[in-house]
Amino acid sequence: MAASNDAALAKALGISPQTLGSWRARASVPYALCMDLARTDGISLDWLLLGRGAMVQEPQALMADDALVAILATLQGLDAQDQQHVHKVALDRKLLRQLQREVARLRKHS
Repeated sequence: MAASNDAALAKALGISPQTLGSWRARASVPYALCMDLARTDGISLDWLLLGRGAMVQEPQALMADDALVAILATLQGLDAQDQQHVHKVALDRKLLRQLQREVARLRKHS
């Protein structure tokens, strides 16, 4: 999907320019739209949601993005408090994994 301006982007997304403007003002785009773009156009969710990496997905990234799409769909169904709780648990889990890798690395070198 190529769009040279907001009007073209709104048309490509099938929404009104006012809706697009509202999303920009709130810095909030519906996850469902992002997931649809990722699936139909091969757009990377990291690029679309976070502005990181390449815009177009590599073929091997498609499977990983399918899992991410499922996670995002689940999160979207939660209220804000539950989303924050899930985020905290995920960050704690990530830290635990990092610490486990560091312990394993230190044991290997001792």
